[in-house]
Amino acid sequence: MIALRKPTYYLWRDDFSSQEEFEAERKKYANIGFRVVTFLDGNSNTNIHDGIKALIKNHWDSV
Repeated sequence: MIALRKPTYYLWRDDFSSQEEFEAERKKYANIGFRVVTFLDGNSNTNIHDGIKALIKNHWDSV
């Protein structure tokens, strides 16, 4: 069995000047099949994978 997953698209809320502009962009990607992950703050130029790895490492160390 082949399991297909939706590709992920990351959006930063701070990159948009209004909620309406943000929602339009989010819906655009969701409607073409992406799973949209939204970050409320932070620098959109930062490598997201480094942040995710650090989050997992910090969580794993606390277990």
